[in-house]
Amino acid sequence: MRQVVGKSTIDLDAVGLAALRARFPDGMLVDLGTGDGKHVLAVARRRPDALIVGLDAGPAAMRKTAARAAAKPAKGGVPNAAFVWAAVEDLPAELTDVTEVHCLMPWGSLLRAFVEPNEHVLRGVAGRCRPGADFLLTLNLHAWRPPVPEVGDTAEPTPDSIAELAATYAAAGWQLDSADYLDAAGIAELGTSWTKRLGSSRSELDVLALRGTING
Repeated sequence: MRQVVGKSTIDLDAVGLAALRARFPDGMLVDLGTGDGKHVLAVARRRPDALIVGLDAGPAAMRKTAARAAAKPAKGGVPNAAFVWAAVEDLPAELTDVTEVHCLMPWGSLLRAFVEPNEHVLRGVAGRCRPGADFLLTLNLHAWRPPVPEVGDTAEPTPDSIAELAATYAAAGWQLDSADYLDAAGIAELGTSWTKRLGSSRSELDVLALRGTING
């Protein structure tokens, strides 16, 4: 598994990951498509006894945040934050027994995988999770206004229209328990640069949060 530590990329094998996890007894949260990783740092600081892993297919955006996390705690380092260079479609073999999954404001192929939805991708993630793992997925609804290519001809999801989506998720081991619009405070709590940029360019930002458990 390729771990990003500032400007460097190192190999982290199953033994090394197990040793890292042993330091944080409250499980391992994986943030899919983490981008610049700001959400990882925010969650890691709130939950110091859990290992928070940001995963992204492009390492460049998360290098600066990874460097901050790797600093000494006295200088703002966050020892329970880690960053992995990998695609969701090809998860590292070492990444198993995940206890929580986040995917915030996905874009590109990752957005397409969640709104089609792509059962293969969903099953792949579910297969790496501990039964009963929680998940949080947030969707930028402006991707449907007008529709970007990644959402195709899918209808904009709403809390009242997710039954079909929920059925496909369930077939892949994802139990969708709730779908709610986030208010401004909820969006700010996500701690992502993407939501800040989107919010600054619009008078109102509409985000739908899907929550549930994974029992793959």
